[in-house]
Amino acid sequence: MQISLATTIPKVPSFSTFYPSTLNQTQYNVQKPSHGISKQTHISLPAPCAFKSSSTGFLSAIERAIEEEEYRKARAEVIRKGLNVEGYSIEGHSIGGHETCVIVPQLKAAFDIGRCPSRAVHQNFLFITHAHLDHIGGLPMYIATRGLYGLKPPTVFVPPSIKEDVEKLLDVHRSMSQVELNLDLIALDVGETYEMRNDLVVRPVRTHHVIPSQGYVIYSVRKKLKKQYIHLEGKKIEKLKKSGVQITDSVLCPEVAFTGDTASDFYLDPRSADALRAKVLITEATFLDDNCSVEHAREHGHTHLYEIMEQAKWIRNKTLVLTHFSPRYSVEEIRQGISKLQPQISAKVVALTEGFKSMHL
Repeated sequence: MQISLATTIPKVPSFSTFYPSTLNQTQYNVQKPSHGISKQTHISLPAPCAFKSSSTGFLSAIERAIEEEEYRKARAEVIRKGLNVEGYSIEGHSIGGHETCVIVPQLKAAFDIGRCPSRAVHQNFLFITHAHLDHIGGLPMYIATRGLYGLKPPTVFVPPSIKEDVEKLLDVHRSMSQVELNLDLIALDVGETYEMRNDLVVRPVRTHHVIPSQGYVIYSVRKKLKKQYIHLEGKKIEKLKKSGVQITDSVLCPEVAFTGDTASDFYLDPRSADALRAKVLITEATFLDDNCSVEHAREHGHTHLYEIMEQAKWIRNKTLVLTHFSPRYSVEEIRQGISKLQPQISAKVVALTEGFKSMHL
């Protein structure tokens, strides 16, 4: 289903109970869907309750105070893991070689599926960047779990070069598990456009990994009054509109870009221009220090933090979200890397550190 076909997304009910509380220039004429999207992710944690203890009085009060403090720490830990940037929530896991699944609830989208974290199941759109298992391994589970929950079949985007193999993979799982695994599988190539809803479209962008790969740019679709009508008064514009005259152009504004795994050639590719000016760019920085060379990163189709520093002048995003760090790094080492990059770039730099350990634990 390409750009010529409109896709209407029905309102999906909340499934917060399934989300774990622990760490872990074209005109569109379609009906506007209702989304009911909240800007905050609500995560349920058990309310603090008193210990069952024979203690009374002062000791009981101390026990309750301790439990309430532990509750506040646990809740702060859960909330801390999510990122809120430019009106979007960024969630998920991205640990180099282990799993990558980045979720943007406002778009009802997941980028790559890793080991299929439960929050990803409720996203209607899934964008696969390439066929390495830490990025695509959870695909059968994602589709099957949506069917189990009674959710509509998802729309899954893949590079055209792997569509046939993905279909074979799913057929094997259908045969082994005797389940249907219903989905709308879209092979979307660089240069093509797909309409997610009447005010949102997606286009793939070329990336540079060791196997066929591509990133994705999500655009908002906005109406802009044509230049020849700018000087007219409101009543005249309204009259033209009622008479059937097309008085606006559709303008695509890049909102969120996701690269998946890529070498730093991405920053120098002219076709990356929209990704590099999106409000939010989610990209990789697998290696952060001198313990791994730039040459090693390039040989394996990845980006070193030093290369991002070198190419910082091309980054015009408002926020840069770094992901896919090697599991060798601690949270503190990741933050240290961010602190080195931030002075050299105009965008706000943040890191997705879900799943990484602190050196103090």
